[in-house]
Amino acid sequence: MENSRSPFFGVRKRRRLFERYIQRLERFFSDLSFRYRVANEVKRYTDRFLASDFNLIGIFYPDETRISGILALLLNPKGEHGQGDLFLEEFVNTLRGFLLNPTPLEDLTDFSAAKVSTEVSTDCGRLDILVEFPNGFAIAIENKPWAGEQFQQLERYIKYLEKTYGGRYLLLFLSGSKREAVSLSGNLKQKLQREGKFLETSYGEFLKPWLLKCAKECESDKVRWFLRDFASWIEKSFGEV
Repeated sequence: MENSRSPFFGVRKRRRLFERYIQRLERFFSDLSFRYRVANEVKRYTDRFLASDFNLIGIFYPDETRISGILALLLNPKGEHGQGDLFLEEFVNTLRGFLLNPTPLEDLTDFSAAKVSTEVSTDCGRLDILVEFPNGFAIAIENKPWAGEQFQQLERYIKYLEKTYGGRYLLLFLSGSKREAVSLSGNLKQKLQREGKFLETSYGEFLKPWLLKCAKECESDKVRWFLRDFASWIEKSFGEV
């Protein structure tokens, strides 16, 4: 009879436990491998009808300027999407839900006559997107999917917007992955946020939900698929949950 106090007894016991563990792992991964192969076969079949990996946005590898152009096109009430001011109104409604103080947006009711411009030259740099409303209010968007800010960039924009629109504006800082704007001093940023003049958010947090809301209301199948592709590209490219 084997002596349980023998040093070999402990070694053999550990070996048996290890062998059982390896066997369980092999069964688990064998099952997992089978499921993976089945899933791939199903995907290959359904992709003939669904093309789940096909994404218009991803094909063109858009840079910052192209993304700004796409956003401006969607926000433009006279844009080729043919949906009038639907997307712009939904954009403003989404903004209201994010702002600490949405009061400055309460007077925005006439969306159809809004003017949307890109790469707007100012004495302090170029605004990526500028939306000007008939009542004199403006929404400026600083689009930063990947790049960082220049020295005091947002502070310069704030001074320009204050001077040009008499304090009736909102500056939206839109980053690819969620990060805080660094070219505004902390005190100034907090003051502007309390006044409803500044919002920092991200593609996943703000743009994706807005695009999906637009897709839900959009009456054009072609545009609806584009909006969903854009939202899917954001999720894949910036990995936010």
